[in-house]
Amino acid sequence: MHRLGIGFALGMLLLLIGASIAVDVLFHVTFPLVPLALAILLIGWGSHVVVRSLARRDASGITSGAWLADRHFAPSDRLDTDVRYDVVFGRGVIDLSKVPEPDHDVTVTVDTVFGASVIKLDPQVPYDVRGSSTFSDVRMPDRRSEVGLSNVSYRHAAADHPPRLHFKLNTVFGQCQLVEAP
Repeated sequence: MHRLGIGFALGMLLLLIGASIAVDVLFHVTFPLVPLALAILLIGWGSHVVVRSLARRDASGITSGAWLADRHFAPSDRLDTDVRYDVVFGRGVIDLSKVPEPDHDVTVTVDTVFGASVIKLDPQVPYDVRGSSTFSDVRMPDRRSEVGLSNVSYRHAAADHPPRLHFKLNTVFGQCQLVEAP
């Protein structure tokens, strides 16, 4: 499935404006499509800005995203660099259950805005989690959930020795869940 970008959003906005004008001229019926389209465009643009502002300025990491889509990410190689996943107005499944234990500390950042993320990982790989939620639900592997405006930390029992995966979960108006899946 290809990524829907700014061209698609601009095209849809133009179509809605044109359809609204045509219906108003032909049938003298006014629909508030233009304000609704502008509101949706501003929400999408704002969420993009929020996710990008949370992004690390270091370009050495790998970035993947699910924008207005359902995506499944399943890397199977060892993670050698920091990784970032953005899920905006969609659903993302990040399956790290086949990723071997890292050689050094690796940070996995998952930003979820108006969407849902599920992170699957092998319980044999040491990890720790720092989650932040804003009007959202962040669920840890021990089924503990933080809702609203809060921060949560979780440390895997086997995470006493480095190297390990460090998860940073940032969720705004959405849901993010971490699941151990051997």
